[in-house]
Amino acid sequence: MRETHLLAGYDGGSPRAPRPIVIIGAGGIVRDAHLPAYKKARFPVWGIVDIAREKAQALADQYGIRNVFASVAEAVDNAPDDAVYDLALMPEHVPDALEALPEGSAVLIQKPLGHSL
Repeated sequence: MRETHLLAGYDGGSPRAPRPIVIIGAGGIVRDAHLPAYKKARFPVWGIVDIAREKAQALADQYGIRNVFASVAEAVDNAPDDAVYDLALMPEHVPDALEALPEGSAVLIQKPLGHSL
């Protein structure tokens, strides 16, 4: 059954001042899910990072993202202080990425933290 109406209390509305998003990882989940969702929600993607910079650049070109980086450290050095970091990485890369982020950063991790139980 298709949901046509939100129940009271389920929609807090859009944020008045959405925070800039820095996406770390430029793989399929970012291409197929994160970026289309952010575009639909009109959330500002400030930058994108991938060790394969050309992958990040291709998505940046497609979605109008101005800032492209090949390292988390470079992105952090340039990112706005109020950035939200969206980590879309393989589990083995998450700890190093988290270590590179500023203390107290807002972080979204949607992938599992391991390949198996």
